Amino acid sequence: MEEQLSITQLINGYHQQGATFVCHYCQTTISITLGVLGIERHLTQVHGGAQHALLTAIADNRLTPRQQELMLAFAAGDSDKHIAETLHLSPSTVRHQKFTFREKAKQSALYLAQYQSVFGTTRPNDHYLPIPPTMDPSDERFIITEAAYTHDIQQYGVIVNDQFTITILPRSQKKVITLLHKVIEAFQFARLYSFTEVDDQLQQIFADYGLLKRKLVDYGFLARTDDGKQYWRIF
Repeated sequence: MEEQLSITQLINGYHQQGATFVCHYCQTTISITLGVLGIERHLTQVHGGAQHALLTAIADNRLTPRQQELMLAFAAGDSDKHIAETLHLSPSTVRHQKFTFREKAKQSALYLAQYQSVFGTTRPNDHYLPIPPTMDPSDERFIITEAAYTHDIQQYGVIVNDQFTITILPRSQKKVITLLHKVIEAFQFARLYSFTEVDDQLQQIFADYGLLKRKLVDYGFLARTDDGKQYWRIF
């Protein structure tokens, strides 16, 4: 799950990045032209809904499997008696666990207040682009702020009638990766592209489209078959 997210974003299960909504759990992107219903439909179909995904998330989850079961039961609105019978617990155990959850929430709120009083805001002012899942998250080249993204897109490219074109490819690999975040928008998820189709798409963006294609593969934006005949978007 992406770091540095607000509580509201964590509850929703997605955040907006440029012209797309990004799922926190699989990094799938949905165009904002489809509206919030588009990303909510994805969360429901793939992750069982935003609430279910949040309660059962693997990354950074501090809930035990039993606590996850209880949280899901509480979320469903089941009575303490019904939950106790379903999970083979005593009603007093269920009530005690509910009390424990509330106490932990109070402690967390106090901790956040203490942290902010010492270090300031709990999140940086800069928002960062997500990192392709096959890349090393500690690689400085992939730690890119949204402000840097906007700046580099304007400095090294132009957008005319929704068509992005790179005017000059920077020497900095970090800036190249920044531009790739924009380039990859030309490709759809869940679709196979032929060698020719990829070249046709990239030729509209940059003259050396072969180099651009290699960068997309090397930096985890596109995947391809061993024979290089078919490509698909993975990020």
